[in-house]
Amino acid sequence: MDDFASQFKLIDKKSVKSFLELQDTPCYESVLLKKAFPEIRISNISPLILYQKHFLLFHLLYLLQNEYYKKGRYLFVHFMRTFLSEYPKPGLCRFYNEHSGRFCQAACISGFDYCDFHKKQTKEHTLEELSDKYFYLDKKNFYNLNEDTAEDFFNGTWEIMNHYKDYEKSIKILEITGTPDLASVKKKFRHLAKKYHPDTGSLSHEKFNEINGAYRLLTRLLIN
Repeated sequence: MDDFASQFKLIDKKSVKSFLELQDTPCYESVLLKKAFPEIRISNISPLILYQKHFLLFHLLYLLQNEYYKKGRYLFVHFMRTFLSEYPKPGLCRFYNEHSGRFCQAACISGFDYCDFHKKQTKEHTLEELSDKYFYLDKKNFYNLNEDTAEDFFNGTWEIMNHYKDYEKSIKILEITGTPDLASVKKKFRHLAKKYHPDTGSLSHEKFNEINGAYRLLTRLLIN
């Protein structure tokens, strides 16, 4: 059994689910970490171990998100505002306000999930959520950091693959011509994410992970 599988097996999954199902307000990741790993002392562990615990928790949360979706419930995953809520009834807007933890619920035109006001706002926001989700569902990312880069991760930077070779490879994966900027990277990601949406099949799933990795690397490098 590899390190990811052995550590994931140790998560107190029942405790996490029970806690989520009892909450009436969004919760912080630090609270969920203590539910998932009762023995954890966040202030006393290395950045690398903390990253691994963080990754394991978010991997579980996104698996639970899929599980709850089948039951008509939405699990919003965020390091400050994770929250489980009921989806609105058909015909009511499904735009989720992450700050309030509530759906819009305004009336929609028949056949649409969003009201006129929120239709345009959902496109890029939904792709950003999809990017995060498939980052944490891709187990390879559990092994991407070392002690130094884990500390950078928690300092708000992203230095997983900060070599020029990886930069060039990511540009090629996203099919960008010329010097990339944030706008061109996001535009290409939106286009390719729709084309290779993970739900279209196993090959698309693998391609999306490749696209997602390139997108995340370039956006972090360009922001920093």
